[in-house]
Amino acid sequence: MDKKAGMTPVSQTRRFGFADWMIVYLVTALFIFLSLTRNAFFTYSNVHSILHEVSFNFYAAIGFTLLIIMGELDLSVGSLFGFGGAMMGFFIFNYKMSAPAAIALAVAVSALIGLAAGFLTVKFRLNSMMVTIGVMMVVKGLNWYLVNRFSGRQFALSARRFVSGGIFGVKWTIILMVVIAVVMEILLAKSRHLKQLYYIGHNADTAILYGINAKAVKCVCFAISAAMSAFGGVLMTARLAHPNVTVGSNLEISIITAAVISGASIFGGRGSIVRTMFGVIFVFTLINGMTSFNINTYVQQIILGAILILAIYLDIRANAEPTGERA
Repeated sequence: MDKKAGMTPVSQTRRFGFADWMIVYLVTALFIFLSLTRNAFFTYSNVHSILHEVSFNFYAAIGFTLLIIMGELDLSVGSLFGFGGAMMGFFIFNYKMSAPAAIALAVAVSALIGLAAGFLTVKFRLNSMMVTIGVMMVVKGLNWYLVNRFSGRQFALSARRFVSGGIFGVKWTIILMVVIAVVMEILLAKSRHLKQLYYIGHNADTAILYGINAKAVKCVCFAISAAMSAFGGVLMTARLAHPNVTVGSNLEISIITAAVISGASIFGGRGSIVRTMFGVIFVFTLINGMTSFNINTYVQQIILGAILILAIYLDIRANAEPTGERA
C-alpha cells in the first residue's frame, strides 16, 4: 500500500455527508417528540438539567472516542468514573485535602491505571476489551471497598459547591463540554498528531511503517480515557455530596452506544468528538424521556441494549467488503 493509499481513510472520514451527522437529526427529532408529548420537557430548567448531567458523562466519552478511532475499546470507563469519586473521598476524608488537590490526585491515579491498561494491551498484543474488563472488575472492587469506608459521610460545602457554578446561568461543566468538543474536533481534523489516530485505526501496521509510534499513542489515549472518566466521576460525586457505588454504573454501555450511533466504528478509522457529544445527549435525553413516560428501568435497559445491537450491526454492514475482509 502506498502512502497516498494510507492517507485515504482519513480524508474519507473527514468529508461531510448527510449520513455523517445523522445523530444530530436523531437528537433534533427526539427533542421535538418529547416537546410535543411532555409539557414540562422543553423548558430551560429541564433541558439545562439534562445537559448538566450529560456534561459529566461526556468527559468519560472523550478518551473512549479517541480509542475507538484507533480500533480499541475501553470498557473500564464506568468503573473509573466511580473510582474518581471514591478516590476524591479517600483523599478528603483520610488526608483532609482540599477539593482541588483531591481531584488532581484522583485523576492522576486513574491516569496511571489507564496507562497500565494501555501498556498491557500494546506490549503483549492483548485484546483491549478483555484487558479493560479486567480493569473494570478490579476497580469496581476498590470502589466498593472505599465507599463502604465512607458510608454516611458527606463532603463539606466547600468541597462540592464548585460543581454548581456557572456563567450567565449556564453551568460551567456544560460550557467546558462544548469547548472541549469543538477544540478536539478541530484538532482531529487539522492537527498532524491527532490525525495519526485515524491512520492507526485503519491499519496500525502501515501507520508504523510511516513512522507513527502507534504503541505510545495508544498508551497515552488509554491514560486520557481513564483520567477524563475520573474527572467526570469526581464532578458527579461532588454533585451528589458523597461517594456512591452507583456512580458510573453501566456507563460503559451508554458511552459505547453513544459513540457507535454517532458514526464511530468498532473496527477503527472513524469517529468524532462533536458527534459523540450529540450521541451522549441522545442517550441521556432518551433515558430522561423514558423516565418521564414512567417506563420501567429494566425496560429502559432492554431498549438501550437493542439500540446498541442495531448500531453495531449497521457498523458491521458498513465495514463489510466483498471479500469479507478488511484491508
